[in-house]
Amino acid sequence: MLIVAGLSVDGNSIEKQKLPIAPVEKAPPSMQTSPSQKVSPPITDGGSDEAYNPGVDLVVSKVEMQRGIFMGAQKIRIIPTIKNMWKGRTTKRIKIMFYTLDMAEWVEGGIGSYGEIRAGAIYVDDPTGNRALNFSVEVDNNNEITETNDLNNRCDNVTLSASETNKVHNCPIAGPHEPLI
Repeated sequence: MLIVAGLSVDGNSIEKQKLPIAPVEKAPPSMQTSPSQKVSPPITDGGSDEAYNPGVDLVVSKVEMQRGIFMGAQKIRIIPTIKNMWKGRTTKRIKIMFYTLDMAEWVEGGIGSYGEIRAGAIYVDDPTGNRALNFSVEVDNNNEITETNDLNNRCDNVTLSASETNKVHNCPIAGPHEPLI
C-alpha cells in the first residue's frame, strides 16, 4: 500500500490517501538472465526433421524405355530411376524433368540414405511405332532440395532409335557425393 500526502486547499491540514499498488512479480532466480547471458535454444526430441542430416546427392541412374500398346494406343513408356548417392535423406517431393519431351514426373515421399527409386512412367505417343527419341532427364531441376552436389542431376543423350523396341540407358554418375567443406 502506498500513502500519498498532500496539503489541503486551505493549507492548514494534511490529507492522507491510500492507493493500492499492484504487486511486483519476479521470476525465480534460476529463470532470470543478465543482459550478457545467452538463452539456449530449445532442445528438439531428435526424432523430427530438425535432426542432423548429412545431405543428399540426387542423380538419375538409368532410364528404361519400351514400345507397346498403353492405354489403348501405340506409345513409348519411359521410366526413370533416381538414386541418392549420399547418406542423408529427404522427405520432399522430387521432380524429374524430361527435356525436349516437355514432360515431368514426381516422386512423392522423398528418398532415404543411399536409396534408389524407380519413378512412375511417362508415355510418349508413337502412332507409327517407329518414333525416334533423343532427350535429357534431370532430377530436382529447380534445386528445391538442398544437395551436396547440384552439378550431377542431369542425364543427357538418352536415345531410342526407330528400330529399338526396348532399351535401358545407364546414366553416367559423377561425384563427388559428400559435402565439400
